[in-house]
Amino acid sequence: RTGVPKVYGGLGLASLVLSLVFFNIGAPLLVNLTGFGYAAYASFNAIESPGKEDDIQWLTYWVVFGFCNVAEYFTGLLTYWVPFYYVFKLGFLVWLMMPATRGAERLYLSTIRPVVAHVKTMATAQPAPTVQPAPLPKKSD
Repeated sequence: RTGVPKVYGGLGLASLVLSLVFFNIGAPLLVNLTGFGYAAYASFNAIESPGKEDDIQWLTYWVVFGFCNVAEYFTGLLTYWVPFYYVFKLGFLVWLMMPATRGAERLYLSTIRPVVAHVKTMATAQPAPTVQPAPLPKKSD
């Protein structure tokens, strides 16, 4: 309608978001909107598509994203002191999302899956037998 190609609009919006994140103007909101918003949209499209490959990619993304958000919650005070934290987080989320890099799958297979498997084996392992203390000798009068 405006005669401007959609690519220019997309690049302009991306550069605006990146600039706001770089200067930390609403960075937490913008980065989380990217992490949730685009991923939710792509997940919806994956569910509606007939193929299974994209379903696996986005399900893996949500698992990794959840683990990262829990870790970020517990390290919140430390991340406050990291310069350009939200720029790095935005780049990390884009790396996780991109089908070309398959970052979520890589991180899941290399880190999260082994940790969860170890925790599952520890949870289902038989408890160690408890040792009863020997009775105290009776005092002779």
